[in-house]
Amino acid sequence: MRPLIFTYAWLLTRLPEAFARFNAALLGQLLWLIRGQVIRRNLAKAFPEKDAAWVLRIGRTSCRRTAEMGLFSIASPMMAEAEIRDRIIVDESTLSAGDGLPPKGTGAVLFVPHFALMEMMTAALLLSPELAKREWVVIYRPLDQPSAERWVKEARERFGMKLASRREGFARSMKAVREGQIAAILFDQTTQSGSIWQFLGAPCAVTELPGIIAQRFKCPSRIFWADRTGFWRCRLRMEALHATDSIGLTIESNAWLEQKLRSGDDTCANWLWAHDRWKHGRHPFKKLGE
Repeated sequence: MRPLIFTYAWLLTRLPEAFARFNAALLGQLLWLIRGQVIRRNLAKAFPEKDAAWVLRIGRTSCRRTAEMGLFSIASPMMAEAEIRDRIIVDESTLSAGDGLPPKGTGAVLFVPHFALMEMMTAALLLSPELAKREWVVIYRPLDQPSAERWVKEARERFGMKLASRREGFARSMKAVREGQIAAILFDQTTQSGSIWQFLGAPCAVTELPGIIAQRFKCPSRIFWADRTGFWRCRLRMEALHATDSIGLTIESNAWLEQKLRSGDDTCANWLWAHDRWKHGRHPFKKLGE
C-alpha cells in the first residue's frame, strides 16, 4: 500500500495542479454519492429556508473541498518547504496581543473546527517561529488502514506537531497545558458522551473536553482555523474566546462556528457537512449546564 501512496503523492505534486483539481472533483463526487443523503439532511436541518438547489450546490462544493483536503494530506510529504510557504499564510491575528497565543510559558487550548484545508494547519510551526517556540499536542482519530495512517501521521507531524489518539489525548493535552504548551482539540463533531446543546437550530451532542481543560488550568482559549483562499491555499487565523468556564467556552465556540456558517455560502461550503453532526441529538445526555 505504501508504494501506491508514494506514487500517487508524487503524481499529485509533480503533475500540473489541474491533475490534483480533477482528482478532488472526482473524489468529491464519490463522497457525494456515498454521503449525499446525510449531507442533504444536515443542510436542510440547519438551513430550512434554503431551497434544494442551494443544498445541492453547497453540499457538492463541501464534498469537493473535503476531498481537496484529503489529497493535501497525501501530497504534502512530497512538497518542498518553499512550496508550502507559498501556499499558506499565517495571519497576524495568531501573534496579536488580543487574539494570538499567550506569551511563552503560558499554556493555551485551541478549539479547532472542521473547515476545509484544516490539514494545512500542521505547517504552522514551519511558517511562524513564534508559534514554534512551544510544543503542540493535537488530538486526532487514527485512520483504519495502517499504511495510510503511518503516511498521514508522518505528514501531520513533519514540522513538529505531536499527535495523540483520542485514547491518550486527554492526558497528553492536560500535561501539555500544565507545562505551558499548546493543546489543539477538534470541538465540532458529535460524541457518544457529552451534553446536548442547540446548534444551527437543532439539538446535538457537544464535547466539553477543550473547555474542561481550559477551566482546569485557567488558561487562555482560542479558535484556530484554516480560512481557505484557493485550491491548496489558506490563511491560518486565530480568535480569542472570552469565557473562562467549560460550559461558557462550549457555548461560545459553537456560537462562533454557527455565526461563521451563516456568514456566507463560501464559508458554509468549507465545513465538513458529510459528518452526521446531529446523530446523537436525541440521546438521553444531560443538557449543557445541568
